[in-house]
Amino acid sequence: MTSNLLAGYSLSQRRSILEDNWNHFTEYDVTPVESEVSADISLSWRRSANSVHHRVAHAPYAREERVQEAWHESPLFFAAQKEQDNMVQLTREGDLVAAISDPHGCLLWSFASRHMRDRAESVNFQAGGRWDEKSIGTNAIGLSKTLRRPVTVFSSEHYQSFLHDWVCYAAPIIHPQSGECVGILDMSTTWNRHTSLGQAAVTELARNIAGSLPAILPKEELEIYALGQMRVTFRGKSLHLSKRQMEILCLLALNPQGLNLESFHAALYGDAPISSSTLKSELSHLRHVLGGHIGSRPYRLLVPVWADFIQVWQALHQQRINEAFTLYQGPLLAQSESPELEEWRHCIEAVMGKVLDACEDPKLLLQKLCAGSAGNEMVRERLVELIST
Repeated sequence: MTSNLLAGYSLSQRRSILEDNWNHFTEYDVTPVESEVSADISLSWRRSANSVHHRVAHAPYAREERVQEAWHESPLFFAAQKEQDNMVQLTREGDLVAAISDPHGCLLWSFASRHMRDRAESVNFQAGGRWDEKSIGTNAIGLSKTLRRPVTVFSSEHYQSFLHDWVCYAAPIIHPQSGECVGILDMSTTWNRHTSLGQAAVTELARNIAGSLPAILPKEELEIYALGQMRVTFRGKSLHLSKRQMEILCLLALNPQGLNLESFHAALYGDAPISSSTLKSELSHLRHVLGGHIGSRPYRLLVPVWADFIQVWQALHQQRINEAFTLYQGPLLAQSESPELEEWRHCIEAVMGKVLDACEDPKLLLQKLCAGSAGNEMVRERLVELIST
């Protein structure tokens, strides 16, 4: 991330400048110098400061057998095989360590050169290590996951001091069909071996792996993912919707019988002073995006729909706990102020909380903990309770 800001400096000068900024930030909460530390890194440091201490010894580690199982079950396992020989060769020739994580930052596969093997193992940069920002602070895997684009994190741009001798190149592996991030590829080495070619190579490898991912069979013509990260696919193609369009789509999915204009306005805006013509305009635009498949009088969807929040609600009420834990990736449209969606969000959270409190299976909780960050604090507390009793 330093290439543009500090392009005229040597690697050792870059490291020194970044180290000064890191020390001032971590010890005295001094905002980094804009001309020396990129906005992406500054914001990541701030997020990291709210979730993890800056002087831990290594990344947290998941159980090896669970990680091996997840790797062999992952679509990345087969998609990466065509590139693994190339990655291993690059790793050996460039004194690198290569790793592939799941979409949540848990490493599923790694291979290290002699130069990096001991360094990687000592900090759990190996299968099972958790490298999301909340677990370990600013690093290339966590930042690429957050930004959904290739990143380089050089030396003291890392939040943890034990990574200041590293430079890491990462790129998300984006499914070309759904637009979903299915994992992150990372290659890392020591800071003095940094080269701009490293990022280009990792980006190209990630793109090649993505191109080998298996095709996704749609669950329905319209698929809505609104628990955690928002995503919508229509007839196999990803749609890019605004927050308001997403709210409208979710309300349509929750009301298959349809809504008249007045009811829709109340469900979406509540008492907010927003005109009915604004809602009509929003509905008209969304109808165009969906190829005309929104009916009126009442307003309703005219295509089969699958929604994760509806499925998780049904799974919870039918005591299909494993399915509910898999589906739940975070609150329903967490930023939405729609009265109806807020009510649904609170209901799902309340029932998930009760199910979690009643869960007596540490293995199930651990699997959820390994699967992602959504709800991890509650899961972790319950797991500690079970282990302590």
